[in-house]
Amino acid sequence: MGVVGTVARRWVFWLLVIAFVWFLVSRFTEVEKLTKTLAQGQWQWMGIAALLQAVHFLLYAGLYESAFATVGVRVRFRDVLSLVFGALFVNVVVPTGGMGLAGPALFIDDAARRGQSPGRTAIGTLVQLVADYAAFAFVLVIGLAYLFHQRDLRVYEIAGSIILMALIVVLSGSLLLGLWRPLALGRIMLWLERTVSWLAAKARRRSPLSPGWAQKRTDEFSAATEAVARHRYEPLRTVGIALAAYVADLACLYALFLAFHQPVKLGPLVAGFAMGMVFWIVSITPEGIGVVEGVMTLVYTSLGVPAEAAALVSLSFRGLTFYIPVVIGFFLLRRMKSFRRQE
Repeated sequence: MGVVGTVARRWVFWLLVIAFVWFLVSRFTEVEKLTKTLAQGQWQWMGIAALLQAVHFLLYAGLYESAFATVGVRVRFRDVLSLVFGALFVNVVVPTGGMGLAGPALFIDDAARRGQSPGRTAIGTLVQLVADYAAFAFVLVIGLAYLFHQRDLRVYEIAGSIILMALIVVLSGSLLLGLWRPLALGRIMLWLERTVSWLAAKARRRSPLSPGWAQKRTDEFSAATEAVARHRYEPLRTVGIALAAYVADLACLYALFLAFHQPVKLGPLVAGFAMGMVFWIVSITPEGIGVVEGVMTLVYTSLGVPAEAAALVSLSFRGLTFYIPVVIGFFLLRRMKSFRRQE
């Protein structure tokens, strides 16, 4: 890595440190409330919930590992686990309009520094997203069916679900485009290369895309999608891992209900979880901050769970699945190739 690149990454790292401090300061009230909430639960069940959430993150790292293996990218499991937490952190502190683009960029940059193909890694993250959302769609259908049966399906729940389903179609279509219509994909890449070059020229800057970028990326994309087609059972295995991760998440949520001495049946449990995850994905705020816990509380309250218990469980769940992992992600930044100290 050149001197300029080294200095730039140091600046980026310290900017992330400042962003992390700002995140803690700006969310101090929420963090304080979360700490008090977690302390109210029965510690045995809280411990079980924490263990189940650890299982979820291990499975989630396995999901990435499986998706990358499908496109021919080899990574160590411990490196993927660090990147999973790191991606969650950078998605929060790097402004991308709630789209969560910084996390995949971290995976791609780390892979490039390990000598892996950035293009294949990008497709691997796309395969991971498609498998993740496909598995969640199964959970979502169960949740929506229960809400419909209870005549408790709201407009915002339907709208959020439609947006998510549209996103799944777009992501899946991107993979199929590379497999079935490589020429069309090439034209899109070429248009992108020319557009970036034109914008760079208008700004009197050199284009960040080298000549032949479009053809190279198209070839990588096509090769990766062909690898997915050849490994027919790997995508199914990847979806299976994603589904297992959601089962661990649901078990964690159930343990939290028990921690606060609140009985809950499977239907309401899945419905509240499904709606919370929908707005985690489609919310315009980074990782659904301020939205997910509110939606989960509303859904559980509407299904008969006392408001106080619904709020305690929802906030505790967000603490274990989001706030604590974000902090872990910050402390794991130095384990990543993108920010590791050079000898």
